[in-house]
Amino acid sequence: MPKQPFPRFLLPLTIILGFSTLIYLGYRSLVHQATPVSINQVGNIPNDTDSPIPTLYVGEMGFDVSQPAFLDDLVQSNPMYIVFNPYYPQSVPSASVIQDIHTRLPQLKVLLHIFPASLFDQKKLDSPIAKVSFSSQNTQTQFDNAWTNHQDAFLKDASGEYVYNTIDPVGQMWLKEGQGYLMDPAHPFYQNLLYNRIKYLVTELGYDGVYLDIMVIGFMQGMYSSRPALDGFPLTNQQWNDKLISLSQSLQNKRQTDPDPRMRNALIFTNSVGGGKYTVGVVDYNRDLRTQGVQIENPFQDYPDLTTDEWLKAINLIRDISSLRNNQMRGWLLYHLSEGMNSRHQCNQQSLFTYASFLLSKQSPNFAFHYLCKIQDSSLPASERRVVPSETLTRISLDSPVAPYQRLASGLYVREFANGFALVNPTSSSLNYQSNINLHNAYSATTYPKNTNITLPAKTGLVLLKNAPSPSSRPGDLNSDGTINLLDYNLLKSGFGTTYNLLDYNTLRSQWGQ
Repeated sequence: MPKQPFPRFLLPLTIILGFSTLIYLGYRSLVHQATPVSINQVGNIPNDTDSPIPTLYVGEMGFDVSQPAFLDDLVQSNPMYIVFNPYYPQSVPSASVIQDIHTRLPQLKVLLHIFPASLFDQKKLDSPIAKVSFSSQNTQTQFDNAWTNHQDAFLKDASGEYVYNTIDPVGQMWLKEGQGYLMDPAHPFYQNLLYNRIKYLVTELGYDGVYLDIMVIGFMQGMYSSRPALDGFPLTNQQWNDKLISLSQSLQNKRQTDPDPRMRNALIFTNSVGGGKYTVGVVDYNRDLRTQGVQIENPFQDYPDLTTDEWLKAINLIRDISSLRNNQMRGWLLYHLSEGMNSRHQCNQQSLFTYASFLLSKQSPNFAFHYLCKIQDSSLPASERRVVPSETLTRISLDSPVAPYQRLASGLYVREFANGFALVNPTSSSLNYQSNINLHNAYSATTYPKNTNITLPAKTGLVLLKNAPSPSSRPGDLNSDGTINLLDYNLLKSGFGTTYNLLDYNTLRSQWGQ
């Protein structure tokens, strides 16, 4: 493995600063419970290995993929997955852009967002966002051919009217009658059309696969003008589920038997909402889909009013879904509360609670984590109101789990990993944890000597690392683990100006990678 370059974030300090007591890195100290800060506060931190960071890349809305800054930011993030769902023309990647991404990040999986079981009349789309977002779904020729020659593939409601996609106007996005139609997912014509479209995206444009949205259990009535019917009777949720299962299995059968190896290696992911009525039977449903990856969306969305039983149900759902495909299920947990949060503190606390819960439950190393906060504080600049704490949280690796999570007698939940522990207190009272080894906070310089109480307030999470820092005989080895790498860099940064100074920085830089 090539030597990891020294983090570039600190390089200018020796030039800019003359002595350590005047140093301020723009880093806000963390509270005792290790509330993480945003990547926007601490700067870009490189990965300590060549492996992708287990996160999903979601760039700023409207980012320009033709600009070097986009690719540089993507490389710096080094995510496991990126899903393109472009709203603006400058965000649509060309085949050459996708090739550049694969050249720089060969392990990154590049997916395109698809709205399945729908065909769009491209010439009628008049929403600025819909024109871009749904242009990749199908061509005008494909729609015209389907409308002229395959009317039986379009679904109708109990009144005999075609079911069309509908989205109420929000900003520049809307869908109206006659612009997009609901297709029968179980119809062979549509199954072949969608597979051929996926094959074009993979073999001609270079995508690694697609993410099929709204493939959730139960018909999502709010997305359509009416409910489709069979023989004059509205489809039940089970009948709709069976149609989606037919579609997904058809796509997987075609993919697995395709003579083109690029298609046999292609990825077809689906959505799996993480809360509410769409969780009943969802594990068996995802197994029946034979999906290669899923999105679990907005679990723990009722925090902080979530009861312990509700929280436990959610983490068991994450555990059971991520354990599919022999504990190799791909996908991600995506959290993006649309109503926003009131403060950075709320974002920090809730994101760490969610991430620690995720660590307790996930079974597959291919499952990633993304957390977006939208801060509702008009006094903050726009750049500070969009916070992605997962970019910091996922940088620390606990390595492989030693055992499943366990519930302690106190009511605290803990899971041990090779490099540390994930702890969650889902209750409404403070709980204590005590370890027989030295530990330190994964996101601050806080240390916890063995046999001392570590207090977790109600509804909080904590990530702890083994090998707590102590005086080291090797210069620059701040955590005394025998190597000088990203863990030492994180300790230096979190304690800069207090525990550590410019001399420690210069030592760390000179000994980097030893």
